[in-house]
Amino acid sequence: MDDTDRKIINILIENSRTSYKDIASKVGISDVAVNKRVKRLERDVIKGFIPMVKQGALSLDITCIVSIKCSPGDKQSIAEDIAGFDDVYEVYTTIGEHDIIAKIRTEDTSTLKKLVDGKISRINGINEIRSSIVFNCFKEKVWLVI
Repeated sequence: MDDTDRKIINILIENSRTSYKDIASKVGISDVAVNKRVKRLERDVIKGFIPMVKQGALSLDITCIVSIKCSPGDKQSIAEDIAGFDDVYEVYTTIGEHDIIAKIRTEDTSTLKKLVDGKISRINGINEIRSSIVFNCFKEKVWLVI
């Protein structure tokens, strides 16, 4: 991947609907060359193009960060189990005070309670769960600028 590929990716990150003609004028190559590069990047680098939906537009009004401590040796399987729930959007295994951090989005606190108390807390090997409901998001960046 060269600097031109990086420029193309950054343009697509900002707006994945940018035309090849517009990309070409920004990076200084032909639109045919952009097309070839994007096809190669889609094969080797780019996982996909997704729409960014405004929070609240889908009635997912509750965002919760769940921090989990688990028994030694159970971290991987617990993280995989948690990742299988539909309302869980991100799952990370970590080093530090907690072993797993998960980001959950639900339509209301009742649904959140059912997920945390009724499903996640019943996974074997979990020793502690701490939940923090998000009031305001000041920055949410779901892409990498390269």
